[in-house]
Amino acid sequence: MVRMFKEIFEKVFMSEEVSKTVKEVNNIIKDTKIQVKGGFGELRLDFILSRLGKDYIIIKDIIVPGSNKTTQIDSIVISMYGIFVIECKNFSGYIYGNDKDKVWTQIVGKTKNTFYNPVRQNYAHIKAIENIIGDKYNIYSIIVFSDKATLKNVMISGNNIIVINESEILSTISKCKDVTIDKEEIKIIRDKIFDCMKTTNQNTREHVRNLKNITEEDKCPRCQIGHLIKRKGQYGEFWGCSQYPKCKYTRK
Repeated sequence: MVRMFKEIFEKVFMSEEVSKTVKEVNNIIKDTKIQVKGGFGELRLDFILSRLGKDYIIIKDIIVPGSNKTTQIDSIVISMYGIFVIECKNFSGYIYGNDKDKVWTQIVGKTKNTFYNPVRQNYAHIKAIENIIGDKYNIYSIIVFSDKATLKNVMISGNNIIVINESEILSTISKCKDVTIDKEEIKIIRDKIFDCMKTTNQNTREHVRNLKNITEEDKCPRCQIGHLIKRKGQYGEFWGCSQYPKCKYTRK
């Protein structure tokens, strides 16, 4: 009798179809956790920036046309003291890199990962903004890492490029006190960006298409956002998702 029930259980609950469904559900749960975790960094940044005061206009999470495709910007702060284009990185571990490198390095425990240089990434964001408002304004590029990250050996030589932890963002922006933009120009800049944001829905669809322009072979099978890149770990080389630590998918 026990053997019979065991066979029935294996046929019903351990079938390939059921196992596949369970695996898909688990992946959905993991993907949801990834998206929630990734959003926490931007939510924290939004809360911090909201404390800047009435002299600052904050525009967050916008998609604008870039040179060849759309680009997504985490936050833009407009003030009489300049324009601050902010890229948020919710990373932990040790961070290494300089503004000239193509990729930066993140070390978490015994795992070493690389990611695209955020200074270069934000440079593209700034160029996209300059295409909208012009290039005559003083624009700061600010890369903000989570306080869980240690900026171990980050060397920046470019002008108006700042790499900091999130707890330093308010003091960093507040230190800029030279008035370079008058109030009327601030309104013009704001309106130009808002006019561009009116096409957000169209730009969003185009941005999604750009993100999907990755071959199925390269795309991360778990999060469907990142792509697989070769990395070195404690036990040798392996393939991991470019969205790490948001997505921890790996394979040999």
